[in-house]
Formats: sequence, structure tokens, C-alpha cells
Amino acid sequence: MSERVFNLPNVITLLRLAAVPGVAWLILQQRWDAACWLFLAAAISDGIDGLLARWLKQMTQLGAALDTVADKALGVVTLVMLTQVGAIPLWVTLAILLRDSIIVLGALSYRGLAGHLDIHPTWLGKTHMFAELSLLSLVLGGLAGLLSLDDWLHALFIAVFIIAVASGVQYVWIWGAKARREREAIRLKPR
Repeated sequence: MSERVFNLPNVITLLRLAAVPGVAWLILQQRWDAACWLFLAAAISDGIDGLLARWLKQMTQLGAALDTVADKALGVVTLVMLTQVGAIPLWVTLAILLRDSIIVLGALSYRGLAGHLDIHPTWLGKTHMFAELSLLSLVLGGLAGLLSLDDWLHALFIAVFIIAVASGVQYVWIWGAKARREREAIRLKPR
């Protein structure tokens, strides 16, 4: 039985992916109100498409893959653009990008070793994504004049930095242990 990939949750995910260049362009144009609202709509759609997929029983492999791509594209592009305009410090951006790069490279290495990859986000990984999207929303809200974050901004940067580093270390620890078990299983497998 094949999956029906053209469904409402996947359409919402595709719209989120389509919003990414719009958010980037609005940031470049320093149209902070519009960038903030489009980013928030896209970020909120992440929860909506997942809930609908489960509620309507329309979860698909394509949808899961697109959801991950859309989330990362929205987060990374917005993060880099806000860093480029000086709204987010480079050290925060580098921590997040390094974390994501290590996870992707580790997943590819593990797949090469084991021949399969079954990723389940950890609680800390989900916390990182929430913290990152919250930070981006708050920074955009501050640039749009909707919020005053002057007293809190540095603390937010530090918190997201710590969560990014901790989450990256956790993924390395978990997947490193899995890779060692896979290597051992391959070594002990009769030929």
C-alpha cells in the first residue's frame, strides 16, 4: 500500500519551506514587522502540521523528511540572516551551526557504518529547537518594536548557546555509543 503524500499536513510543511526565502528577503529589506509575522506563522505551522498528521492519520515518510528540512531551513536561514545584520552574536550562531553540522555528519557516518538510520529526537534536542525558534522569534519581535528585550537579550543568547552545546554533546554521546555497539556486532558476526 502506498502513502498518500499530497495531504494537508504535507501542504502546510511545503508552505513553511516556501516561507523561508520570504523571511530572508524581508530581513534583508529590514522589514522587521513582516519578517517577524511571517517567521512566527511558519514556526507555528510546525506544530500544526505535526498535530494534523497524527490526528488525521496522515503521517508519511515524505512528510517527516520535509518537516525536518523545513524546520532546519527556517531556523538556519533566519539565524544566519539575523547574524549578518548584527542582531545575533556570531558565537551563538557558530554554536548552533556546529551542533547541527556534527549531528548531520554523525548521522551520515552512522548510516554508512550500520546501513540504516532511525533518528528519534531527544528531549534536549527538542528543547534546543524550541529555544532556537523562540530566540529567533524574540529577536525579530524586538527588531519589529513589538518587544523590549534589552535587559534579557544577553541572557537569552547564553541560554541558547548552552542548550545548543549540551544537545550537541548529548547526540555525540548517544550516537557514539550506538556506533560502538554496531561495530562490535559487525565484528562478532559470523562470516
